[in-house]
Amino acid sequence: MSDQQIEEFLAKEPKVPVKFNHDVQGLGKYIGSTKSNNVATNQCVELPFYIAAVLFKRRLVTMDRPAFLENKVINALQVNPLNVNLRILCPQFYTFAIKYLELYEDPDLAEILIKSKKIRGLEIFDRAKRIYEDHNEFIEKLDDGEQLMFEKQRAICEDSYVDYLRDFSKRS
Repeated sequence: MSDQQIEEFLAKEPKVPVKFNHDVQGLGKYIGSTKSNNVATNQCVELPFYIAAVLFKRRLVTMDRPAFLENKVINALQVNPLNVNLRILCPQFYTFAIKYLELYEDPDLAEILIKSKKIRGLEIFDRAKRIYEDHNEFIEKLDDGEQLMFEKQRAICEDSYVDYLRDFSKRS
């Protein structure tokens, strides 16, 4: 994998603020450090989530809560999860939220995320069965997993509707 491919991969990942607990040699070029290839103790940077998680597990960094899980987002999910545009926050919102919760046990955050996922899931299933309505504005707010859920449910509903029409026409 070339340096350019690595940089493209890293650019797509959600960023997480971290503070290094130790000097780390050779990582600077991947995090935009212009002074050297090394990272110094107490240096604060934003890293792609997967890299931050690995460094956190090895106790090389302390990690703050990612921006896509900041308090205003969590409060919005508590008030009305259907109004929150997860795609803008993080295209893989729930995937990364789970990964974050694997690192930091936070029962309150987990409960809020579970409740919001259930509410959003019910709305996804409800809208998917309304075949002739335009749901583009709603779909644009869904994260990748939710969009996949909508597409699969929509396909099932469309197939069922076609089967219903075929059976109905045979009876007539």
